[in-house]
Amino acid sequence: MLLLADSGSTKTDWRLVDKSGEEVIALKSKGLNPYFLGAEAIKKELAKKLLGNISDVDQVIFYGAGCGHPEKAAEVAAVLDAMFPGEIPAEVNGDILGAARSLFQNEPGIACILGTGANSCAYDGKKIAGTVPSLGYILGDYGSGTVLCRDLIRELLQGNLGEQLKSDFLEKHNLDQRMILDKIYNQPLPNRFLASFTPFLLDHASCPEIQHIILYNFRKFFEYYILPFRKRGLATPISFTGSIAYHFSPFLRQVSNEFGETIQAIEQHPMNGLVNYHSHTFARI
Repeated sequence: MLLLADSGSTKTDWRLVDKSGEEVIALKSKGLNPYFLGAEAIKKELAKKLLGNISDVDQVIFYGAGCGHPEKAAEVAAVLDAMFPGEIPAEVNGDILGAARSLFQNEPGIACILGTGANSCAYDGKKIAGTVPSLGYILGDYGSGTVLCRDLIRELLQGNLGEQLKSDFLEKHNLDQRMILDKIYNQPLPNRFLASFTPFLLDHASCPEIQHIILYNFRKFFEYYILPFRKRGLATPISFTGSIAYHFSPFLRQVSNEFGETIQAIEQHPMNGLVNYHSHTFARI
């Protein structure tokens, strides 16, 4: 059987699929980004969430945030081969290739991720044909859950969003400024901490100040992640996957219209598309 994984920085979706393309089991684990978790931490998470529930694995195909670099992909592949020794070595790819295959299957397009992180690529129907640098939430990731919430918290703590919003936020999450700064600067996985405030952002999306944060970020996303492909003459359609793209889709489509673009599809999760993409190939093995 084929074990498929789509891993962001927050969570990983797992699907065990048989040769007919039927889903046998679906599981979730924490995000397994190798830039934030070492091999031992990944092993512990897999042992905790998967080993007692998964068996008869012939191959693992893993798409993950942080796995676009060959060295990081090799680190994750080594762990997967040790945990699930199948007939075929594990295949590990970056999450953006997974998004492209899920959204476009074997057709060309510009695939975009807006979840905890952000990314895009030009896809020729088989492979990634072009990218812009994905620099993470400190240097990039415009429009991602982490950066949206980073901007939200910055504006709240600087007193730019009004006392009522600030009070609502601190009371809802039982936090104060000292605790927030400690979580961001002294504790592990600050990106997950920041992105965890996305529901608050969504709940208050009708506030003009919050809308400004959302629209500003989505405009920056189009400027950074879409326009470079258009300037190269690429005219293929655009599609998105990820929780931020899905839940904030009205704002995303508004910005898309501002740039003269039409979004072909917005999918919350890439897994269904990946199961469809790989089940045809796996059935022939």
